[in-house]
Amino acid sequence: MLLQNLSDQLLHELGRQIVQGAIKPGEFLPKVEDLSEMKGVSRTVVREVYKSLAARRLIESTTKIGTVVCPRSQWQWWDPDVLTWASEMEDNHEFLSRLTEVRLALEPAAIELAAKNATEEDIRHIQACYDQLQASVDHEDRWVKADYDFHYSLIQASNNELMISLIQTLRLALERSRHKTFHVIKQHPAEPFQEPNEEILDRHKAVMLAVCERNGALARQKMYELLTRVSQLITTQDHIAN
Repeated sequence: MLLQNLSDQLLHELGRQIVQGAIKPGEFLPKVEDLSEMKGVSRTVVREVYKSLAARRLIESTTKIGTVVCPRSQWQWWDPDVLTWASEMEDNHEFLSRLTEVRLALEPAAIELAAKNATEEDIRHIQACYDQLQASVDHEDRWVKADYDFHYSLIQASNNELMISLIQTLRLALERSRHKTFHVIKQHPAEPFQEPNEEILDRHKAVMLAVCERNGALARQKMYELLTRVSQLITTQDHIAN
């Protein structure tokens, strides 16, 4: 257990440094024996950590040149740890923008499928998740969970296992994105909405109703509009930060 804990600690330390840019692509990591001495852990621990990082395609080790950080294009971005390390960055606007681009590519199509494939039980679950969203709109932590659950209920209703699995993988990153947008929308509701809660609930209700009415084209459109607004909120947050 101790060995595993030491391995996990070092893995997350190095993983964060690589993904968050403290150690850049093309840079070399210390030799196993050197890092072992620097961190006060066994060489076995270091080897296990390097093996785990290599499995995520963050590093590559060869006998002749040593252990080098791979280009970002080679990283296994769908790995939950890589997503977590990226979302934990203090300045993570670029990552969240890319995450929203993925959502824009995926969720409108999934919602159109949901309108077509949802069972009556799925519809009831979606409506219950919307009720939870409505009840939590003034409490950040509860809203973040309720908003994820609402969107996930829609993805589940698509009955497409690949889409469902992908959203599960993205959960932590999506929750961090929601924390960001929650603060911005409370300060900057869009026209023609008079106040933030009205905008939040109206946009989500429009998606829910379209799915419940089995209007796939409208459901796709309303989800696209909702996620486009999310993208605008992340951009607004970036401008505020700078």
